[in-house]
Amino acid sequence: PVMATKTYPFDVVDFFKDDEDIAGYLEEMLAINDPKVTARAVATIERAKNLPDDPSLDFAGRLNRAVHALGLRLAAVPTEPRAA
Repeated sequence: PVMATKTYPFDVVDFFKDDEDIAGYLEEMLAINDPKVTARAVATIERAKNLPDDPSLDFAGRLNRAVHALGLRLAAVPTEPRAA
């Protein structure tokens, strides 16, 4: 007989120790450059920070609120070094 593998639910929120961990997570998720991954990251941060659901916010509003809840601001930086 084959033994069933026991699995457990995984939630990255369980591994955040502080806002620095959450900020690092957001940075890595943004680096993937996939809107679906970014949306999932924002939802994860909302859960981690216990931010209430606000249906009046669009995605940009949710991202802005999540970033500010971490005490951060978004900045635009080049993806590659600029030529001199």
